[in-house]
Amino acid sequence: MQSCKSITQKLVYLMLSLAVLSFGSEIPIQTLDMNLNRGANFAIESILPGEISEVEVDHITLKGPFTYDEEISEIQDLIYLFLTGEGTFYSRDTKKQIEKESIAVATSATSVRIKVPRWETLHFIRIKKLLSEKDFQDIASFPPENRGELYFKTFLECEAYTEKIKSPNTVSRTILPKDHIPRVAMGTVQAPGPDAVGAHEHGMLEQLFLGLSNNQITVHADGINCDFGEYDILHIPRGSSHGVSVEDNNQMYYVWMDFFMTKEGQVWLKTHKSMDDK
Repeated sequence: MQSCKSITQKLVYLMLSLAVLSFGSEIPIQTLDMNLNRGANFAIESILPGEISEVEVDHITLKGPFTYDEEISEIQDLIYLFLTGEGTFYSRDTKKQIEKESIAVATSATSVRIKVPRWETLHFIRIKKLLSEKDFQDIASFPPENRGELYFKTFLECEAYTEKIKSPNTVSRTILPKDHIPRVAMGTVQAPGPDAVGAHEHGMLEQLFLGLSNNQITVHADGINCDFGEYDILHIPRGSSHGVSVEDNNQMYYVWMDFFMTKEGQVWLKTHKSMDDK
């Protein structure tokens, strides 16, 4: 990984056409290649490999007509974040129409199928979470429907919440609640500029940010500032002091992905206050 501690260094790396950058020495950022397929029906790129223990992230592109089949290992859970394009998602006897900015989790299935029609190109992020022995013990206490039913939602239909570190103009949604996949939760943050997410730390989790459509913000981490745009992914290491800002006429719109060290660490999610409760 290269660093972008200064503007000069950043310009050099851009000139060298490097796809993966990092700011500071510990916080990497990668831009998804939205032309990944380059004419092929299937293409895959690894995202920030090795950054988070027990977690694998890939960007997959399917160009129709194409049928994508995937076996699901008993020792892994899979999460699909659909970014752009359309298709159909099959899990056991369930069929769902894929829309942009939607999520699918099929924890009870042994395989899934994704069909993309002619003239359509589907981009999605696949996240593999390796299950530990402790994870299997925790799963036994989950609500049965969380592991027995297909979880499939568009981001916009997910529950909204508020948080002290965010302004009243910010719309946050929980797109993957806790206790579906052990020690994993996800959500979105959206606001027009100017706005900000206040600086904060969480020593109980590793975190990824994924920039969504038209996202154009600055991420501040441990005294370093870095531009974070549409379809960028970055890693906020555990314990890092970080926040986000967006300027006037720009938009803040990204996914946060929390990977907790322990189940007990999920108490952090209590800082998210449901809009329904409010």
